[in-house]
Amino acid sequence: MPLHILKSLSNKEEIKSIKNLYKIGFSTMSPEERIKNASQEPSYLMAPVKIMAVFKCFNMNPQKLELLLHKFFGSACLNIDVFDNKGKCYRPREWFIAPLDIMQQAIDFILNEKIIHYYYDLEKEKILTTDNC
Repeated sequence: MPLHILKSLSNKEEIKSIKNLYKIGFSTMSPEERIKNASQEPSYLMAPVKIMAVFKCFNMNPQKLELLLHKFFGSACLNIDVFDNKGKCYRPREWFIAPLDIMQQAIDFILNEKIIHYYYDLEKEKILTTDNC
């Protein structure tokens, strides 16, 4: 059960204009299989996606890792309405605005159990230490 980070390939200006927009998710199937119909699913912003990173989870629950990352990047969560092909409105909650290397750094902090000493600053696009608070 891998955790994955995806990038939207949307042609919609409101989405493609957002720098460092990534989806953090996990699936019980391979990321390649899961994203086959991305352009038909609101959780993928009704657009194809590109796999940017895949993390195999050993000795860790991938759902918990996903939840921790969602909380850590909560201030950077994308706030957008997406409509499916039937016009039903959705608000995807797994898309975050943060550089990919920062997401990978946060995963390292979680795995090393040091995440409690850090937070993500959306304006600076950096992980900062809580010691500076």
